[in-house]
Amino acid sequence: MPDHINPTALAIGLVIGFTSRFVLLLVFLRIMILFQKMNFTWLPLVGAAFLAAGLDMVPMVGHYIAVPVLYLCIWKITNCELFPDAVFTVALSYALTYMITLILLAYAPMPKFHTASTQEDNFNFDGLTNAPAVAMAQPTNEVSEATTAPAASAAPLDNKIVPDISVKGLSGGANFALVTIQSGKKDYVISLGEGTTIATAQGQVSVRFLGVSGNNVTLAVNGQAVKYSVN
Repeated sequence: MPDHINPTALAIGLVIGFTSRFVLLLVFLRIMILFQKMNFTWLPLVGAAFLAAGLDMVPMVGHYIAVPVLYLCIWKITNCELFPDAVFTVALSYALTYMITLILLAYAPMPKFHTASTQEDNFNFDGLTNAPAVAMAQPTNEVSEATTAPAASAAPLDNKIVPDISVKGLSGGANFALVTIQSGKKDYVISLGEGTTIATAQGQVSVRFLGVSGNNVTLAVNGQAVKYSVN
């Protein structure tokens, strides 16, 4: 597991995801069975919902296994016809479960899965307020007066401090923003205000997510504030 992922927060997120899916699926199965006036017993129904929710947690193929298993479970529990009764019950219950899950994911506060860098103390981030203004690279054929200034006083351009680093994505709201940074073939996801260590061709560099403005994000790269545009 990458060192910037918090295992405890990730485990809590998986438990919450499984529990919510199990409860929602059980509730909607009960409602559909009650609506169709089918006979059932609680213990097998709870077991079927638990099994389906657990199989759904398996990456890639879990859902394709969970659905037919739940079809057979409902068919046996209620002694109804496999089609359309059991299929209709399971399909509608799953649809309602995923709808509520998407609503919860959109509006519920999300835990932070990313830990701060263990090497961030080796770099000084306290002086970022005195960092020079960052110039954004603009596509133009004109030569500005700033280009005639000495190279030592020029502000660093976008993606020039560490060329290997690029910003590939930005998600979340203003208070829970997540930025996806690519270095080589590896992606790093950092929450707003947090930092991590990224391996580049020039060696290990410390990167912290400072802020976001429109389609641009500000990162601290080895203590230097740099503004990146999202590719």
